[in-house]
Amino acid sequence: MAGYDDRYVEITTRLRSVQSFCDFLSQGGTVRIAPAEGASYKDVTAVLLERNRREAEVLARTRRQLYPELADEDVTPPLYSRH
Repeated sequence: MAGYDDRYVEITTRLRSVQSFCDFLSQGGTVRIAPAEGASYKDVTAVLLERNRREAEVLARTRRQLYPELADEDVTPPLYSRH
């Protein structure tokens, strides 16, 4: 697709990344953190899943508002376009 701008590609790429992470967590992936060195790990999967779902919604809404004619199209940015 010729003529798309870098901002659209940036939003779309970020949206795909966030959606993929949500898919990973939804399919059983877990995230645990230790609040301090030597402390026991705490499962933060549910918190991260909710946060990333909200981010995906915001990105999708932003993309629809800025690019209503492109929002639902599948755009694959060219690899190494700046090199």
